[in-house]
Amino acid sequence: MTVEQFGGRNVTKLRGDVQLSGAEGVFTCDSADWFRNENRFFAYSNVRFSGRDGMVVRSRTLEYLNGESYFSGGVTVTDGDQTLRTSSLRYSTKGRKGSFSQPAEVHTKDGDLTCRRGSFEGDAYRFLGNVRWVGADQKLFGEQMDYAATSRSAELPKGGSGTFETDSVVFGHGHFALSGARTIDLSGGVQGWGETRWFSSTRFRREPGADRTEWSGNAQLADWKKDSTEVTADFLVTTKDSINARGNASVAMPSWSGRAERWRGHRADSAYVLEGNPVVWSQDYQILAKQFFMNQRGPGDSMWAYEGVHLGEVADSSGRCNQMAAEALRARIRDRRMQRMDLETNAQALFYPKDGPASRMKSARIELWFKPEGGVDEVRFYPNPSGSAVNESEPSFLPGYADRWGERPSRTEAMSGRK
Repeated sequence: MTVEQFGGRNVTKLRGDVQLSGAEGVFTCDSADWFRNENRFFAYSNVRFSGRDGMVVRSRTLEYLNGESYFSGGVTVTDGDQTLRTSSLRYSTKGRKGSFSQPAEVHTKDGDLTCRRGSFEGDAYRFLGNVRWVGADQKLFGEQMDYAATSRSAELPKGGSGTFETDSVVFGHGHFALSGARTIDLSGGVQGWGETRWFSSTRFRREPGADRTEWSGNAQLADWKKDSTEVTADFLVTTKDSINARGNASVAMPSWSGRAERWRGHRADSAYVLEGNPVVWSQDYQILAKQFFMNQRGPGDSMWAYEGVHLGEVADSSGRCNQMAAEALRARIRDRRMQRMDLETNAQALFYPKDGPASRMKSARIELWFKPEGGVDEVRFYPNPSGSAVNESEPSFLPGYADRWGERPSRTEAMSGRK
């Protein structure tokens, strides 16, 4: 240690294993120039600051003045399991505040990040400019990421894009819990796509550990991995085994489509339930009932409908349509065409031929067989029907009728016909 005059000021020159200790931590370096009267010093080579809170900063040079430090040259900031590397850093040892205006790399237990600039205070980090995060099973891109080292959570307040497991996603705002029960919360308009699906919603929540995903607010999901399913609803939840839609639920599959307030599905065996003012369309038929059960496990699809069943075709220009009604219905669909249909308990039929009067018939059960190319092949009544020809000036309808053809969902072009 020597004391010299420099510009009219005393400077203490320290050489060899220098250590300066203060209330906020300890500085070490190979050499330093210390202006004691100004509480200012310059440190050179192997500079290290060890804070009382455990944070460690390393660099090649340092300028310190009254609690404010400017580190430059190969700067490394270590905070627990997290390491930040950049070329220069301004740091307040009193306030534990730092900022860097040069590109940086960050390495954590949860992943690696790069950005153009940023700042931190305590364990709260803000990364700005072309932020790129790569984790074990996710990648994130955005202009701003706020990261909390203690809770190991990240937020993208300005939105961004990313890949999670097998999906790519764009969003307006994102929050990510990266440890423990990991979660992904996205909002501000979300769109995503993968090899076998596409989706969009106002909000999106994913729990990878539980294999659970939620979509809310104009939720739409098109998944052609197994059953070529298209769903829209106010709220939609999928798990490994189930899919549930609530609120204005609309479903479209290759063989049928439907609407209901609630739609539940068991994904392993392709079994589904529609309830809450449901309606189903298949080929030229509209089917109404209180509840529907669907199964797509086999080469064809099976359908059951209960309570207040009404089956009708599209009405002609006069408003008339062929109809049937009963308390229960069973149907079998093969190759996206109706194969067989049974209406049971208090079955009724109303037919409007092209020429001649309408026919009203009743029977305990009505059985319909269909042609392979479509259209009814044969109608059987058990026992023999009772009824008569009816001359009607205005169209009439069997119990349970409602004109809901305008609600029939259209198919996405990329999905149509897949099974």
